[in-house]
Amino acid sequence: MRVFIQIGYGIVGAAIISLVCIWQAGSYGEARHTISIIGAIAILIAGLYVLRSRWIKWGSRQVWLKYHQRLASLGICLVLLHSAFQPLAWHSWLTFILALANLGTGIAVSLTSRKTRQILLRCHLILAPVLVIGIVFHGQAKLDHDEFFPLTSVHDVPCARCHTSDPFLFNIESSTLQQELDSTEKLPEEIHWWSTQQQVDISQTAVVMIKKIGTEWKISDNENNRNYHIKRQLNQFALYANNPYQSYTCVTCHEHNTPEIITAHQLHGVYDFNRCLVCHQTEIDGVRYGIQRTNWDYDPNW
Repeated sequence: MRVFIQIGYGIVGAAIISLVCIWQAGSYGEARHTISIIGAIAILIAGLYVLRSRWIKWGSRQVWLKYHQRLASLGICLVLLHSAFQPLAWHSWLTFILALANLGTGIAVSLTSRKTRQILLRCHLILAPVLVIGIVFHGQAKLDHDEFFPLTSVHDVPCARCHTSDPFLFNIESSTLQQELDSTEKLPEEIHWWSTQQQVDISQTAVVMIKKIGTEWKISDNENNRNYHIKRQLNQFALYANNPYQSYTCVTCHEHNTPEIITAHQLHGVYDFNRCLVCHQTEIDGVRYGIQRTNWDYDPNW
């Protein structure tokens, strides 16, 4: 029973630390890296209990064990919170499984008989350093962003700063689209035409499913392995991409709401400012990105 009390301390501590990190960073996405670092440090400190068992004679063994359980559960909970319980890459799954295995063997050691306990303890002692190695490896195996948009200088920012899990793509104005979406699973031609105009690759074989009749629909594009959803507002239908990190936006870092910029965009019929590279080009390390749709240059003094 005592082990669950110590784990409870760890869970509460992980919740408090996570909330503080999120509050400081401004969002969960930007706090995840910090949460994982604190978790790894807590696991490393918890591992000092091995030294008490073998070499260090200072302090009560029960006190060492108590704080070992608290810190280990704290670290593992932080690692699990970092993963959002949704590991994506194989190294994320490896760390996720190792964290659960460490937690499971740690609890089992405290609840089983002596003979079984020795076997579980050895497993636990092996898994603990492997988990730390897995966390370090996971931290190194990052997305190679330079393959499609280099993160240099000021652009070296957390993913969550520029990406959202539910990015808005474009609006469709139509008085007949609702009836088509409610009556057939086939992708309406109107959506396909708009997606082509907005350079969003939605296959014509995509399937439409109703989430809420008359107001919300899901589009499953199995050919491109992407999902979208549509929300209705009066005669406007907003299309969103479900998949995380499938879209980008510059407006979270750059100011786009000044009267000059708004007027300049509206003069060209542009009202959605969150897809900058669809209309603008930028050059990073000698490589051009984006599409130059006009030769008009913006002059802030005009």
